[in-house]
Amino acid sequence: MKIAVFSDIHGNLKALKTVLRQIGERNADLTVFLGDIFQRGNEEFECLELLKESGIICLKGNCELYAEHGVDVDPDVEHLREYYDGIRSRLTAEQTEFISNMPLFYETECCGHKMRFSHFLFLDVDAPYPFLPLSSLKNGDFDKACLSAEVKKYDLAAVGHSHQNFVNENVVSVSAAGLEGASWLLIEADEKSLSYERISIE
Repeated sequence: MKIAVFSDIHGNLKALKTVLRQIGERNADLTVFLGDIFQRGNEEFECLELLKESGIICLKGNCELYAEHGVDVDPDVEHLREYYDGIRSRLTAEQTEFISNMPLFYETECCGHKMRFSHFLFLDVDAPYPFLPLSSLKNGDFDKACLSAEVKKYDLAAVGHSHQNFVNENVVSVSAAGLEGASWLLIEADEKSLSYERISIE
């Protein structure tokens, strides 16, 4: 089975179209988007519509939390209030419903391999802002989370958010598809093995 994973499109419609085309050419059986449609690029609504129509699994990132609830869920992004107030005022009822229904994570078991996909690792999945802060990558909290029983029970946990490619234990980080020099992840699973490769976005 082939599973395609990409993240953080950030309003870059050209990159989104390229990623979806490349995934189609690789004949992926399942595609998971790890979140962050908005911010940075200027085609976020076109990206939202394309993702909505694509039928792929779309998970909620912090940008979708801000679009759904406003920036009050995260005190670190007060500087983005005007931007997200504008986004929220432009969303249609159908678009708002789509964002609201995006899950925070997706789990699957394939050929005996248990996998979880999410925008980032969680501090508290039930909190208004559920993700670990990015500062956790520097202060050791992310490393501790990677060693937790909650994360170690998966053979692979794919995350985005940091805009970096790295591996920590069984956690695989996927860079931002909407930014320069990015890639996406192609996971292959069978009864004997679980492997992945990073595909550069052309």
